[in-house]
Amino acid sequence: MRDLKGGGYQRVEVLTGPGRRRVWDEATKARVVAESDAPGAVVSAVARRWQIAPQQLFTWRREARAASLAVRRGEAAFVPILAEPPAAAGTAAGPGIWAGS
Repeated sequence: MRDLKGGGYQRVEVLTGPGRRRVWDEATKARVVAESDAPGAVVSAVARRWQIAPQQLFTWRREARAASLAVRRGEAAFVPILAEPPAAAGTAAGPGIWAGS
């Protein structure tokens, strides 16, 4: 290679395949971990299929076990709160108006 100031060639690298630092959602992580926990599954093969390093899959498995143990011990865990719609028990209240007020 020659110096760029002299108008020479420059080196260009073309990276193909998955980008680095991918963000995996919890549902996908759980699916990959469950696939690796199946009877007869080989962690290396599962990791290769999902295009991740086996070390990454082992980390996800360890985190899943720790979260499972924490829930069993009754430690605080984040649980989504689902609001139930008010029951329409034959009231004539309009939208946004509470019956009986």
